[in-house]
Amino acid sequence: MKGITHFVSGVAVASFFPEAVYLAADNLSQILVLGGIFGILPDTLDFKFARFFEGADVEIDPHPDHPDPQAMAETVAATIDRAHETGNTTSVQFHTVKLGADLWRLYSIFFDTEAGDVVVRMGSVVTTSQVPFPGSELDVPAGRAKTAARLIQTYDAETKVDIFSGPSMEFTPTRDGAIEIVFLPWHRRWSHSLTLSALFGVGMFLVGTALGWLGSPGDPATALGAGALWGLIAGLASVAHVVEDQLGHMGSNLFYPFTKKRTQGLKFVRSGDAIPNFLTVWTGLVIVLFNLDRFSAAPILDPVSYFAMSLVIPAALLLAGDWITKRWQGRKKRSEGALVAAEAVAFSEEVELA
Repeated sequence: MKGITHFVSGVAVASFFPEAVYLAADNLSQILVLGGIFGILPDTLDFKFARFFEGADVEIDPHPDHPDPQAMAETVAATIDRAHETGNTTSVQFHTVKLGADLWRLYSIFFDTEAGDVVVRMGSVVTTSQVPFPGSELDVPAGRAKTAARLIQTYDAETKVDIFSGPSMEFTPTRDGAIEIVFLPWHRRWSHSLTLSALFGVGMFLVGTALGWLGSPGDPATALGAGALWGLIAGLASVAHVVEDQLGHMGSNLFYPFTKKRTQGLKFVRSGDAIPNFLTVWTGLVIVLFNLDRFSAAPILDPVSYFAMSLVIPAALLLAGDWITKRWQGRKKRSEGALVAAEAVAFSEEVELA
């Protein structure tokens, strides 16, 4: 999920605590924001810190004017073979191809697990918004190199490299002699563990207790209550982040350091999909508004009608519209494909008659 999605989810978690709502309403406290901070914190730790401590064994940095997909494929295959032969994990950093201030050359890496091949294809020129320029593809054949190892793919078979900084991959030997392809090895490991969420909770319990004691010296009950509130909000907001990410494809290392690998996601959604992100943010805001009313002095919202009008009906209309759009686009693509096929048949018939 996107950062704003996790932030709103964290705020929604905090809004379930009456004491937090009272503090926000009566004392102008920012405690609801605490949930948002810990809701986004796991990704912040990864993208602002963890990724910069990663070192790659090999770097793929294509030439902007003369890229060599065959050499790129052979380099990746050789890196995989090294891991297979030595039994040690190897890694590759794929750099993007920047052509200008707002222009990039897209390329892709495909792992053909059945054939044991690495395939690299050069793509079109794209903008920073990832909009391709038609007809900008290079007339360069795809590169293909075979590996000696049996490949295990736990993420997408094809990875596209286009804008900003490129992805990295790790090739890890398994006990049965295969090589597991790990996408973004620095992401969703220790930072996305339930054990770290528990530590967040304990840490903020101590901070909240200390601040509560300073605000009400000689009143341990108030101090402990403040600590419990801070700890629960921080820990549960972080848990919400991990749970949301687990609905995707990559998964997370749920019990680091007791586990060493990411638990594969449920593959219900993708982190960048617009509809799941929008619906999650919308749901979070609906929940926050409901909780603010629920814990007010004079609640006015009826739960059934409120959630029906503000959540169920809009979500149903949005999902129905998305389904109709995708179905229409699918039919359009099929009709265009049929037209191309018909033109090809007609052309071949003309050639035979001639």
